Amino acid sequence: MKKIILSVAMIAAVAAIAIGATTAFFSDTETSTGNTFTAGAIDLQIDSKCSVNNAEAGRCGAWTMKDLLPTASTFFNFSDIKPGDKGENTISLHVTNNDAWGCVNIIPTKNDDVSSNEPELASPDAVNTDSIFDGELAQNMQFKIWADTCIRTTPVATPGDNIYQEGCDKLLTQGTGPITPTSYALAIPQGNVFTGTSNTPLTGSSTYYLGVEWSILPSVGNIIQTDSYQADISFYVEQSRNNGNFVCPNAAPLAKRLRLENETINPTGPWTVINDGTYADLTWTDGTEFAYTLYGQGLTPTMQYSLIYYADGWPGNNPGAFIASFTTDSGGFIATTSGSVELNMDLPTLPDGNFAVGAKIWLVRSSDYNSGTKSMIAWNPSQYLFEGNVYIKYNDTNSP
Repeated sequence: MKKIILSVAMIAAVAAIAIGATTAFFSDTETSTGNTFTAGAIDLQIDSKCSVNNAEAGRCGAWTMKDLLPTASTFFNFSDIKPGDKGENTISLHVTNNDAWGCVNIIPTKNDDVSSNEPELASPDAVNTDSIFDGELAQNMQFKIWADTCIRTTPVATPGDNIYQEGCDKLLTQGTGPITPTSYALAIPQGNVFTGTSNTPLTGSSTYYLGVEWSILPSVGNIIQTDSYQADISFYVEQSRNNGNFVCPNAAPLAKRLRLENETINPTGPWTVINDGTYADLTWTDGTEFAYTLYGQGLTPTMQYSLIYYADGWPGNNPGAFIASFTTDSGGFIATTSGSVELNMDLPTLPDGNFAVGAKIWLVRSSDYNSGTKSMIAWNPSQYLFEGNVYIKYNDTNSP
């Protein structure tokens, strides 16, 4: 009887184990696979069509939609303009994929007298200086920029038709050529020049037309003879979503540029640049320090050179400044080198004899220069690179 009871107990235990192994709570599984975040994109492309004196012309920039390249995207390139001339460019902007705020920057790089001939001096005009901003052409050119949006039947007008329709197209700016960096808002939270409404960005995958008209009044006369006006034009877009506080960036060049040249001395006027492939390219930016990049070629091999601010007169320490030194390689090259130096002053600074026009930057043999006293101690000009008759300005933003 006892054995029977034990057997029954064992069977019960086995059954309990079996029941425990097959029991489950209610459940359900839902799976979402391939979750991905991919950043959107904004790409601005530009096309251009133009005319001069109401006729198509090859001297102005015309191309189909593309990304702009600094050396192959010139809207204007005229070498012989005269009083009475006029022209127009229609520039279309294509913002792909996403809505964006947008701005256009005009950064003048030259408004130069270039030279002084007899009719110009009699106009009257002052004698040309070494400054590249001593000209009168910008001030005597008229510009008008507008959002070319007009649609009407009488008279017929369509967006991008190259004609400013008074009271219908939307004027962005008009006046003489800017001679300081200037930024114009195309679409910012406060307003959109194309729609005339606020909080309206440029719509992705849409086309917007800007008209640019220039002219020289017939009454200008001889004062602009030989003058040259040059500027960089850049367009900037930035996403509008989550960006309600957007403002246009300052329209300032990222870097200023100067080519240092070997020159033949002319005691009665500007020195003559020798175009023999020997030069150094210098870029710098305004700021708390003189931040520079230098590249040189055609120099004496394995020679140490000093980059200096030469403040007239001799020996250049009025006050003058030592910027940096470089040693050429066996081929006479200075590899592209960047650095910065605290000058504690603007360039030029008094009592520099060229204070009115700008500062001279030279690359001289270090053995001919005393960096402690900021003075030239020898004179071997055939071994130096000079400022190319272009005097610079540098703003030290933390100097007194």
